[in-house]
Amino acid sequence: MSHDIPAIILKHLPPSITPQDLRPISRSLLLHEPTKTTIFFKVASGKAVPQLVGEASGLKAMNDAAPELVPKLYGFGYDGSDHRQACMITQWFEMHGSWRDKHHQRELGRKLAHMHTYNEEAGHGGRFGFGVPTHCGVTEQDNTWEDSWEVFFRDRRLGDLVHRIGDKAISQSWERMKTKAVPMLLHEINPATKPVILHGDLWSGNVGLELKTGSPVIYDPACYFGHNEADLGISHMFGGFSSDFYDAYHEVHPRSHPHYAERQQLYELYHHLNHTLMFGGGYKSGALGIMKTLNSWAESQD
Repeated sequence: MSHDIPAIILKHLPPSITPQDLRPISRSLLLHEPTKTTIFFKVASGKAVPQLVGEASGLKAMNDAAPELVPKLYGFGYDGSDHRQACMITQWFEMHGSWRDKHHQRELGRKLAHMHTYNEEAGHGGRFGFGVPTHCGVTEQDNTWEDSWEVFFRDRRLGDLVHRIGDKAISQSWERMKTKAVPMLLHEINPATKPVILHGDLWSGNVGLELKTGSPVIYDPACYFGHNEADLGISHMFGGFSSDFYDAYHEVHPRSHPHYAERQQLYELYHHLNHTLMFGGGYKSGALGIMKTLNSWAESQD
């Protein structure tokens, strides 16, 4: 059956998987007959290759930290010396049921918190960023390494999006934020902030309940090394996460003080700006609303 499988996939299978033991079951799924394990694959060409590189690199980094929470990366590689085509081969999670009951919310919170204890100094030298660009939605993220979390999140996340959006009202609000709100929220925690691997796009649509284990899993990452609480930012934007999730998470990583709530708004702002860049429309008003709130709060602290 291997003749039905793309040649680039066969080329980059790990040694433990024999092509003759694979059976195609869809355009992106293979069944490994001896173990009855389902394997997922993606093939990308041209401009889509960097996004696949980032996804594969992120999955590997997260799986190293939390193998029960994240799909395992089985293989990745290019076709040809020009790298115009690439493939990714991963574990496939069969989903069922809902993860939103109290038990699974707490389990997800604990597992994410434990993933956020992983700080591999050899990989990034204690800096913030990532080795390759990653994508949050279709937006390529600036993962340039920085020694300072304050500098990274200010310039490589928020400031980068503000510049790309190019909207006058957003830019004016951002100039105010850089003066007070951003330093107040990031400078004071900067010395104690340790870079950990982040999912980067942890909204409810990137969480599921795996059939075999009955445990929550996460996928479709936009990874980088950053402050652990930044991963919670988008969780507030679309809902789906209960107090059980946050309480279990903060039993492992206590809330940063002071100004935890305002810092969460700052981290959520990144995703409102990203959605403004991608879709425009109502997301701009959401971004401006958070910026106005944070600017008013910072100026009231005088």
